[in-house]
Amino acid sequence: MTQAATGEPGYVVEAADMARDGDAAIAVWRASLGHAEGRAAKFEWFYHSAPDGALLQLLRHGSDRDVVGTAGVGWRRMQANGRALLGGLLADMAVLSSHRMLGPALSLQRTTCERALADADLVYGFPNPNAVPVVKRLGYAHAGDMVLYVRPLHHAPYLARRMPGPMARVLGGFLDLATQARDHLRARWPGGRARAHWCEAMAADLALPEAGDGTPLQGVRSRATLDWRFRRNPLANFRLLQVCLPARGANGAWFVCHRAGDVLHIADMIIPDGASLAQCLAALSTTAYAMGCQSLSIECCLPAHETSELHRSGFRERQRRPIYVRWKDPGLAGTPLRFTAFDEDE
Repeated sequence: MTQAATGEPGYVVEAADMARDGDAAIAVWRASLGHAEGRAAKFEWFYHSAPDGALLQLLRHGSDRDVVGTAGVGWRRMQANGRALLGGLLADMAVLSSHRMLGPALSLQRTTCERALADADLVYGFPNPNAVPVVKRLGYAHAGDMVLYVRPLHHAPYLARRMPGPMARVLGGFLDLATQARDHLRARWPGGRARAHWCEAMAADLALPEAGDGTPLQGVRSRATLDWRFRRNPLANFRLLQVCLPARGANGAWFVCHRAGDVLHIADMIIPDGASLAQCLAALSTTAYAMGCQSLSIECCLPAHETSELHRSGFRERQRRPIYVRWKDPGLAGTPLRFTAFDEDE
């Protein structure tokens, strides 16, 4: 098994044996990353069941070669400008607190990135603020932001934060009526009324957007990958909403949704070429309102025209997280992104 020295005595980085080292990696995650109850399921799902596979690097220490850190990469088929690419999604970077020295941790990340780029065209991740200086040292560059957008559906709870409850309920009721009337109108234009319904599985004749010149970097959404990423995900329950567009027959839009309390979160969306995102969102909003949801949310990095459609549909920015990318070919730096939760690992 290939090893890499860390420059720090007693530490070495090597590829994991998935059958032998799983328990040790899970123990590191439980101690370092939280959400202990889902870590074993995450290992099985992400490292054993992914359609395109994954790799896992281990930081070992001492004569007993104890596992004290991990860094994973999930392979993702991607495309940009009509070109097929292989991406590596950084995941599960964790080092036990007693071993969090810069040298070993930096070597773990450097080795993982270099081994990923031996096969992939790019490696990307979503580092927390403390990790940003480290990924910059490793040659990653800021490529965009995952922006959380939120749209109220039932307005009274939001207004009650700023005015007396009775006034909030009255004004909120008027706003609800106005926004729902707008959604009903938008759902009917262009081309006739868009109708939404929940589905158990993705349609066999799923129509994906064209991947021609000028398209941003985005994950390839095959039916197998969508099924693995969402329906078989052990960490959350997702539902599929199809929006049928009369002018397009069976080739409608798809939203992958996850409900958390009173919020319906849009995890992914597939909009046919030339279709109106605002029309599709209007149909989704009407469905969510009828379910009693107080708000819609989506976290994404979208091209400007889709961001404009979100704003037009009443979504407003709440917060953002940076996306960092390292390309094998530096000439591809600056490629715009289209990322949703589909492109993450949980």
